[in-house]
Amino acid sequence: MALVLLAGGVAGAIVSSAQADWTPPLLVMLLLGTAVLGDRWEVESASGIRVVGSFPAFVLAAVLLGPAPAAAIGAATMLIERGAQTRLRRLLNVANYTVFPLLTGLAIDAVQRQAALEPDTSVYAVLIASAFMAASLLNFTIAGIFERAFDGRPLVTHFRATYMPLLSCFLVNAILTAALAFTYTQSGLIAMALAVVVLFVYLHLQRQLLTAQATAERLARVQFGVICAMVDTVNARDQMTARHSAAVARYAQRIARASGCTVHEQDLVHTAGLLHDVGKLNFTDAIFANRMLSDDEWRQVRLHPEQGAEIVARLDGHEDVAAIIRAHHERIDGKGYPHGLSGAEIPFLARMISIADTYDVMTARDSYHAPVTPEEAIFELRHVAGSQLDSELVETFVAQVLADETVAFRHGDDVDFRAELDLERRVREYANLAPRRTLVPSGSP
Repeated sequence: MALVLLAGGVAGAIVSSAQADWTPPLLVMLLLGTAVLGDRWEVESASGIRVVGSFPAFVLAAVLLGPAPAAAIGAATMLIERGAQTRLRRLLNVANYTVFPLLTGLAIDAVQRQAALEPDTSVYAVLIASAFMAASLLNFTIAGIFERAFDGRPLVTHFRATYMPLLSCFLVNAILTAALAFTYTQSGLIAMALAVVVLFVYLHLQRQLLTAQATAERLARVQFGVICAMVDTVNARDQMTARHSAAVARYAQRIARASGCTVHEQDLVHTAGLLHDVGKLNFTDAIFANRMLSDDEWRQVRLHPEQGAEIVARLDGHEDVAAIIRAHHERIDGKGYPHGLSGAEIPFLARMISIADTYDVMTARDSYHAPVTPEEAIFELRHVAGSQLDSELVETFVAQVLADETVAFRHGDDVDFRAELDLERRVREYANLAPRRTLVPSGSP
């Protein structure tokens, strides 16, 4: 397929080539040099995509020279690029970077003949920026078709994983490309060469930003991975912990939603529910095995909210989650632990965790005692409302969460901790990143 595409691209370039397209020669050399240097100005983005700075040169060649020079510059850049690891990869890149600049140039020529745009108009600038975005989309589409042959992923999945994370970079590059074309048409080749220097300054800043984002994601993965490992360790010693944590997270999130909390608050309480028992990491095996705890063991149990909060607080930006975890065993009447808070002193979201925790412990089959029916659990929740639990939130839980027949996790027995954790989403949000990419043609922008 790649050979057919490449042959078609070469044939199209030969047919469309005109002697005037290759003048002035200095412009051809400038754009070729920019493309080659830009291809070496690379960095791997946080989403795993190899980002290079050669793309503006390809589009400028299509706009200022024509389809054939654009295809030639694209092919030449890929022939000498350093990123391709195999001959097949190099062939795929050469085919891609021959065809999409050629098609971009042909499209621009067609629009120019039809509209006869003057280079000093805003419409012309919009045309160039649009050509850049269309060329980038075409490039990724061709790459996606090639990638499907490697990993079988649907084209839409490839597009979401590779193109969308870099959309903002493409938009900025499109504007810069239009500015470079305008500079050339108005001020000539020397001004254009100086503007290329500005382009590389921007590419350097972009490279620094992408490197910082990649570092942030790696840090996020390590930190969340450590937390997951802690929960796994607790779960290995106490089989109910991971399932129970996931159930509490989902119940608490539903309570927050029914109470009119913001999406951010819903996410906070959901995360706190997932991690609320991580402090059990310090429990002895005897505590997990014993149903009749000694005074010393009870003192250790009462420390786990504080110890869990200290662990989670080490995650940057999770101080609010830690505060919820710290207070999830406090009681409305002030008889809870670890600090004996009462009433409004207890964080609002922590009161939701308390209700979800209490209900799941009572109804789950893998709990410390024989489970009770949902009706019996509701009776007990109402019985301790106002002393142990927040009365208003208990009624919200019963009337709007448990009463919802569409809630598939009502008894919390089949909830998967890792699915609930949704690690990829949390890492992206933590580092402000887009979905992770693992396989892409090495010559992709």
